[in-house]
This record gives sequence, structure tokens and C-alpha cells, in this order.
Amino acid sequence: MKSKSGRSVGITAATLLGVLAATGIGALVSDATATSPGDNGRIAFRRYLDADRSRGAIFVANADGTGARQVSRPPRGTIDDFPDWSPNGSLLVFQRCSGSAPCAVFTIRPDGRRLKRLSSTAELLSHENGPSFLPDGQRIVFTRASGGVRSYPGGDQVKHSDLVVMDLNGKNRRVILRAPLYQADYEHSMFAPNGARLVYEHRRSHFADRQTRRALVVATAAGRRPQRITPWNLNAGDGADWSPDGSRILFRSHEDEDERTQSQLMTVRPDGTDLRKVTDLPEGTLLLSASFSPDGNRIVYGAAGTNGNADVFVMRVDGSDVRQVTQTALWDSAPDWGPK
Repeated sequence: MKSKSGRSVGITAATLLGVLAATGIGALVSDATATSPGDNGRIAFRRYLDADRSRGAIFVANADGTGARQVSRPPRGTIDDFPDWSPNGSLLVFQRCSGSAPCAVFTIRPDGRRLKRLSSTAELLSHENGPSFLPDGQRIVFTRASGGVRSYPGGDQVKHSDLVVMDLNGKNRRVILRAPLYQADYEHSMFAPNGARLVYEHRRSHFADRQTRRALVVATAAGRRPQRITPWNLNAGDGADWSPDGSRILFRSHEDEDERTQSQLMTVRPDGTDLRKVTDLPEGTLLLSASFSPDGNRIVYGAAGTNGNADVFVMRVDGSDVRQVTQTALWDSAPDWGPK
């Protein structure tokens, strides 16, 4: 399993997969999640609270940057990340990771109340991350990594990588997609607004492809008929997001930071046709994940801002009218635009 910083991260049952903070995997993790159609509301994002990016919390702010407030209160050495709004805007789901425990899925109200852990404390040998809501608002899909690892020069590969759906109480879990053993990571899945399909990132492991390339795949809601919709050489992913009308999928190209090719935001139809660039950024520009606004007219994303650290920006879907939302000396990214 490879971090967004390009470093490979070992995942073992013995360490409970809790190595994110210790290895710096949180430094560039930035994934956004699916956007529900409706009027534009507030933007949720993750803000690192220290220069080492070893502690991160969920924040919300208005689209013009006003009214920013901290929602989650993670313990020291813990990163709350990947916020996703429920379709009615009443709840946020996110992952919580530390160096001493496996990542787990939580929900919280946007006012900071009713923090609830959905990952069972009995699941000590699995690592659960990248959660997002289904369109009904009553279920959540996430990635579960478990089992032993196989090592290769420069990293390790986990045995099991599953996409799992569960109820809001953490029960009635059902595996909808299971990667071949040691062959891939299935990550950052999101259901289409109508619930009929889902998109996810398929990262081929060293044992399937020594370049460990990644691509986006669309499958039915039951995990059937998977179809790759981006070429492997585009190395696409970073929390792809459906447009509110379900007609296009937004993603970041060339996701690994050690690539020589500049990352760009792009869109594609769910059948893999009509691939388009949204941005045309010069080499060396820091670009992170993005998501659509609920009305489908704008995009929120993370990029280089104050003091070279990441801030949250918004722009039109054609890449014009760029506006900065947050301006901090810290690091803001992983934005998700919620409904009003």
C-alpha cells in the first residue's frame, strides 16, 4: 500500500495497521469524497494542527472562507481525515488514524456533537479507511485492509483489500468487492448519486505490476461488471467524485508526488469516454484532491496557498474564476462540499 507522498507503507496485523502518523503517510493524504446534488452549503476539510502534520482535525467553513470552525477534537498524534457529508448535510463521516491503533471510521455532527465510532473495537486485525455515504444517507462504504503482508524492495503489500458497505450503526457489513490476494488495493470508493454504480481506485501492487500504477474503475452497486475508465499511465485517483447529475467523474491525474508529470484535475464520463482536463498547471505546482459543489457548477480542491502549504480553493467547472477559501500557515486539504 502506497502513501500519497510516494512512500510505501507496511501494513501488518501485528501493528494493527496503525503506522500512518509514524511513517508520515498523513502528510499528503488528501482525498475528497462524493457530492450529493442540491444547493451549495459549507465545505468540510482536514486541517493539520502542527507543522509535522502528525495531528489533523475536521473543520467546516462557508464557501467564502468565513465561519470556519473546528468540528473534531482528535487526541495527540491522531489524524482525522477524509470528511464526507451525508446527503442531507446533518452528519459527517471520516476516518481516524494514529500510530498506535488501526484506522477506524467515525461519524460526527457538523457542530462537533455526537461523535460515534462505527468500526468495531473487536476488529483488531483490520484497518478501515476512506469512508463515504451512500445516496440513501443510511449506509457507508469504506476500504478494509487486513491479513498479513508480503514484502518487496521498498515496501509491503497487504493481503486483503475489500470494499465494504455497512449501516450507520456499523452493523450489517457486506463485502461488495474483494481484490485478488496481495495483487491490489481497492480504495476511495464512492457511489453515484442514483446509487446504481460506484467508482473506486484500483492500485496494482508490486506483485501485479512493478510500477504499482493506479486507475479508476466503475462497477455496479453490487460490485459486478467492473470497467476501467482511465488509462494506467494516467495514474489517476485521489478520491474521485461524481458530478451531482452522475454524468462525469472528477479526479486528479499522476497522483504520486514523485512522478515527473504534473498533476492535473480532470473529468471523464462513467464509461471512460470524453476525457477532459480541468486545470493546466505548470510543473512543480502542488495540487491535491477535489470534489464537485452540490449544484454541479463549481469545484473545491486543495492546492498550494499560504507559505507554500496547502489551502482550499474553489473554481468553476471549466477551471476559471479561482477563489481562495482558506488562508492559514497550516495545511488544509481533503475538501468536500456539503449541501445547504
